[in-house]
Amino acid sequence: MPYTALTASDISTANKARLVWSVAFIFSDPDVFRLFLAGLPPEIQRAVEQLTWLPRVSAEVLGQSIGRKMTVMKGGNAYYNGTISLDSHFNLLPHKGDGWSGIIMLEWPPAIRTFLQQVYPQPENYHLKAVAEPRAGLLRWEDGETIIFEEIQKMLAYRMQDGIAINNSGKVATNGLKKMRKLLGIREFFPDNSTFPLVRTACLAQMLVSYEPKKNQLTLDSLDALRQFYKRFEKHFVSLFLLNDLKNHGHIGFYNYKNEGEKALIDWMNRLPVGEWVSAENVLAYGQIHDLQVEPCRPGEYTTLIYEAESPWRVGQINRNNVSTSNAYLFVERPTLLGGFFLFAALGWLDIAYEAPTGKFGSDYYSAYDGLRYLRLNNLGATIFGRSSGAYVPKVNSATQELRFDEQSLLIFCDPEHVVAETILANYAERVSPTRFRVTPATFLKDCKTKQQLLSKISLFCTSVAPNLPPNWLAFFDELTGKADPLIAVTDMVTYRISPTNQPLIRALAQDEVLKTMVVKAEGFRILIANDQLPRFRSRLRELGYLVG
Repeated sequence: MPYTALTASDISTANKARLVWSVAFIFSDPDVFRLFLAGLPPEIQRAVEQLTWLPRVSAEVLGQSIGRKMTVMKGGNAYYNGTISLDSHFNLLPHKGDGWSGIIMLEWPPAIRTFLQQVYPQPENYHLKAVAEPRAGLLRWEDGETIIFEEIQKMLAYRMQDGIAINNSGKVATNGLKKMRKLLGIREFFPDNSTFPLVRTACLAQMLVSYEPKKNQLTLDSLDALRQFYKRFEKHFVSLFLLNDLKNHGHIGFYNYKNEGEKALIDWMNRLPVGEWVSAENVLAYGQIHDLQVEPCRPGEYTTLIYEAESPWRVGQINRNNVSTSNAYLFVERPTLLGGFFLFAALGWLDIAYEAPTGKFGSDYYSAYDGLRYLRLNNLGATIFGRSSGAYVPKVNSATQELRFDEQSLLIFCDPEHVVAETILANYAERVSPTRFRVTPATFLKDCKTKQQLLSKISLFCTSVAPNLPPNWLAFFDELTGKADPLIAVTDMVTYRISPTNQPLIRALAQDEVLKTMVVKAEGFRILIANDQLPRFRSRLRELGYLVG
């Protein structure tokens, strides 16, 4: 504010204005302000710089960025959360919202923020920067381009059979994921013994649910199918459903929501450099600096979502908490961005380097995706998102496609270097040597409980594993289906068992002219009585002195 503006205005009731100007005038010199900053504690210096480049941010999120908790809780116990306020150490910073809600937001006024951006150089993460290689020791998913072409036809066939269970909200039911993974032989991001063994299966299932192919689309070219996935993602996918650590998805109304979150994820894919690794830390900071929000529903509905975390007051007690404005970035927006990257990696569009999150949910990590460390837009992803002008040739491993079905027996032959044969055939056959698998009625019928399940399994096998089977295999399947449901359950009769020592009753049932017309004898001293004969049967026994309930 120029001093002339002060002298020309009525400041009779605002004498502080002259004092404010006199101080601001001195500190408006960048060199003087830098000297002032140098005298502040390091954590405040970091906070000032972070606020310079971040839009409005909560104390919870800013505290994570500077490495120090910025709030204090007073008056809380196991039954009452108390009030939350900004730690007095940070009162220098502009903040609003102390009190019962616990929501404390920090933001520089626009004029001060503009000035500070002249004081500080652009931060390291102001631009996306490629790195040579991910750091050592991380899990890496770099074969997605090959794997997705080995799996997609199986997944499409499974989708056509309505094999994926969903909740009323449209979110995939997690209790069916293990079966889906086993049946389709899906390869996962994390080991089976990890805390997150089904992350990739869950991502693929949610994508398949949003995809609604018609019957004549089952034999689509695999690359065309992936392009259709992209189109369905943009208009019909629900990114919020990737957040399996949250609850209450079914209570989100999506009022006036126009797929802003999905469009934001597509925008991110158009920002990534092609064929180069970028750190997730760089991506997240870049997104905050440039206010690239990924909102999977209207922000006003975030507080409907619930997370479960350990109580800060009682060890071992799990509390159900609503997401708040202060932690929505941690629980909703950041996990949606990272989850979107995991989804795109599951589809073979990104390569990623990552690790499993550790510690306590809700304090050390906020989603299964928080372990993402690096990502790279690969050739398939560049093709799907229109970032490449050249023709794309699918990376299909020819060895993994060569399964030979014997014409005289139920043996399947493969190359010993076949990297996915065990996975593909695990639900149908047993391995008898490095190059042979054997199918038997027992191996093929496992996991089948009804004839319909058997028919669906045969259809999936013929569509995705062996589309051109020899005649002996088709005869085997005909035999299996012919033997399905050979027994008919009887529900219109009641079974009774007679004690072997009750000879008088046994003689009565064998000799009484009335009872003989109603009783059907079975093995093991059992008799069968038709439901409509029960009243007459009991009445006759009562005449003979027997009471039957």
